[in-house]
Amino acid sequence: MSPDLVVNIEENKQELTVWDHKESEFSSGLEYRRIFDEPIQDLDWTSTPAPQPQSILAIGFAHHLILLCQQRLTYFDDETAWREFGRIELSHLTPYPISDSMWLAGGALLVGAGHQMFLHDASEDPGAKQNNKEGRSDTNLFELVASQNGPLEDHHPQMLLQCLLWGKIELVKDIIVRLSASFEAAENAGSELLYFTRVSPWEFLTGHSSYDPVLTWSSTTDDDDPNSFSRRLVERLLKKLEERRLPHLSETEQAHLIVMIQTTLEIDEQRRSLDANGLRYLISIRSFYTLNKRLESSNKLPETNGGNGRTGKRDRLRYRDIVWAFHSESQQIMLGASTEACGGKMTWSDAKALGVFLWTRSSEDLKSQMEVLARNQYMQGDRDPASCSLFYFALGKVKLVHGLWRQAVWHKDHALMIKFLSNDFAEPRWRTAALKNAFALLSKRRFEFAAAFFMLGGSLQDAVNVCLKQLDDFQLAIALARVVEGDNGPVLRNILTKVVVPLAFDSGNRWLGSWAFWMLGRRDLAVRVLLTPLEQFAASLKDSFEIGVIGDPHFDDPSLALLFAQLKSKSLQTVKGVNEISGRTEFNFVLQMARVFCRMGCHPLALALTTSWSFDRPRLPTQGSIRRNSNVSTASEQAPVSPTFSRRPELQSRYPPRNARRQSLIMDMDISALPPTRTVSPVPEVSTPRIEEPPQPKESEKVEKVEVPKRTGLGSLMQAAKQEVQVPEFDMGAFGF
Repeated sequence: MSPDLVVNIEENKQELTVWDHKESEFSSGLEYRRIFDEPIQDLDWTSTPAPQPQSILAIGFAHHLILLCQQRLTYFDDETAWREFGRIELSHLTPYPISDSMWLAGGALLVGAGHQMFLHDASEDPGAKQNNKEGRSDTNLFELVASQNGPLEDHHPQMLLQCLLWGKIELVKDIIVRLSASFEAAENAGSELLYFTRVSPWEFLTGHSSYDPVLTWSSTTDDDDPNSFSRRLVERLLKKLEERRLPHLSETEQAHLIVMIQTTLEIDEQRRSLDANGLRYLISIRSFYTLNKRLESSNKLPETNGGNGRTGKRDRLRYRDIVWAFHSESQQIMLGASTEACGGKMTWSDAKALGVFLWTRSSEDLKSQMEVLARNQYMQGDRDPASCSLFYFALGKVKLVHGLWRQAVWHKDHALMIKFLSNDFAEPRWRTAALKNAFALLSKRRFEFAAAFFMLGGSLQDAVNVCLKQLDDFQLAIALARVVEGDNGPVLRNILTKVVVPLAFDSGNRWLGSWAFWMLGRRDLAVRVLLTPLEQFAASLKDSFEIGVIGDPHFDDPSLALLFAQLKSKSLQTVKGVNEISGRTEFNFVLQMARVFCRMGCHPLALALTTSWSFDRPRLPTQGSIRRNSNVSTASEQAPVSPTFSRRPELQSRYPPRNARRQSLIMDMDISALPPTRTVSPVPEVSTPRIEEPPQPKESEKVEKVEVPKRTGLGSLMQAAKQEVQVPEFDMGAFGF
């Protein structure tokens, strides 16, 4: 059972909180919070039968009871761990207030009010089906709660999504083929029942798990085989899914399933040009636009359960998805996919929703994308030059804006803008005039136009301040700063340090914090923020950042482990950051991610995570190893490189994933500035022989005069060892074994 707590917060108002007793540094234990406008009279607990008991809570008020149950965590929407699934109303049955209630065997609830007693049996409750949002046939209380928890089917969209995120592409294709086969078998048998053949749990362990950002693909795809994964099979399956809803799937989950199948086909057809992080971003934008379009077409309002239910249409991608795009090497493909998702005409609202100006790394791509965006802003609607002036001014295209204003004869500001923009803004007096106009526009609450005039006057900082304070749009501020001054400018650094990092801690968003630290050049912090408890981490940053409120830590995302595994050996700074995290902390973190997988219903993936995770720590290279590597690199230009050289421990973990492509270590630190990792070996003193009277040579001097064999083979090494000769340190990778 989960403990509960009721607190009086105001007159006639009470707050109910439900806590998990398995508290750790990665979880506060708080699972549910809700404020009620009337006093709570009673709380009663029960649970479903073993082997997987799930808690049920009855909250008693004066004339009604509310039933809460646990539910799976979901990757698609913002969820709480509990939901309201039933309500028992007694006001129409008795005038007496409820005095007590208790659970009986089988999920029956006995309620006492005055001198009367009422027995509530969920299996006979006509309102149970109404509270069953999936419209399922099971109305038994325990069956309903069990359907909200426990392991998912292999073809559930959440299971498919997690498999795609963790690089198990071939496994997903196999599951889709099995689902199609179950439809074919039911159709041939004339049955309405689907018999799905589940994948063995061992397949989840042996399937490719991509910690590496490079995907591996199967080369044995038979498009002529009607039972193999192909476009023909997928189109046939999608047609059947549009006509029939699968059992135990809600309407929203069915829509997600269709998106996952479509995305799997798309990435299979683009398999040679898309890396793993690009795949993850592609999944997110397909899901984002498809589901928003479905909600708009059906005019469906967001489902809410006491203010804590599933959300409907979302305004933007999550920062998690944006971070995947930021670390991708397929950004040109992703820009094309993002533009296609917007109907070929990306405006600022689209760019903000997709985080384009956060994840695009190339400065040239940033500028060209802003120019495309400015043109689309102008072309939409009534072609108002004011809607695109900010972006064109950031690009320095004042004359182009002047030409657009010449065409806007209908605009009320036409004459003024034509006259003003004809001046030379390279002169200080006209830049000052632009700044004065910007302040005047601020007083008229024309904030975006004011930011444009600040940009025209050459004051990037003032334009950014308007974006942050008046427009409340830090993405727009970052876009302007990156286009105007690049990624190393003081304005961008100020935004990241004083706005984005505090926002990340306030919202408990580790993804946003990791991105901000990476942009600041603190890649060690970008790795540490993924694992370190936020309060402890914030205390270590108090001298460099102004961090105020610290929000919910949000350790309910298994992809944090995926990003950590990918980044920890990426550069010298990330290696340094990983080595500042204790092994116990990393161990507990992996266990927490496995628990989250189980709460999501992805039990096979929890097993795969715990069995495949490597706790091996990457090590910082020493100055000597760097010199040896540079010598070997010089020699490698003239001779083939040994295949074992990529397993050098200075460059990556000792146990890299199978089929992982070797990644180069980004040298973003000065090794000579680091403290030594071991004491310096003493230099042996060499005695100078006397020339005038050469004495009889001692035994030790004889040894010193023995020449070291020039051959570097293994036999020479053994011979030198027998002669007790000090030989140089050899690079074992140079032997070419």
